[in-house]
Amino acid sequence: MSTASRAKSPAQLFRHLSAKWPAAFNPKAPKPLKIGIHQDIRVLDGELSDDELRRALRAYTRMARYLARLDAGAARVDLDGKPAGEVSDADAATAKALLCARKDKQETKQMPEPSAEPEAPPKRKPKQTAVCCRWLDRNSR
Repeated sequence: MSTASRAKSPAQLFRHLSAKWPAAFNPKAPKPLKIGIHQDIRVLDGELSDDELRRALRAYTRMARYLARLDAGAARVDLDGKPAGEVSDADAATAKALLCARKDKQETKQMPEPSAEPEAPPKRKPKQTAVCCRWLDRNSR
């Protein structure tokens, strides 16, 4: 398989976008992106296929840091980092729900799984040992 035909990872695709538009694509300080930004990218950049662009934007907009910035009324930015709309209440609620679902999933993974079989009661001493111990107790007094 040649390098050209190998699928690019979302990280490689994101590096391409952040190199071209650093004001819009900053993974350390993500800003909510303009609705329909994929159309702007499509017009200005023909290097990425529709699938690659979709994967890159999905990976970026599903990052926990990005989702945490989606507060109702927060400014969305265009490719130049200029304000281009606001985050709606519905978008903010969806982002919070995704973050909560991830947190719940992580907490569930960290909890120990209940065992399929109930715990066995502690083993008792065999009767012979118990009798022997009583005999020793009586005779040692």
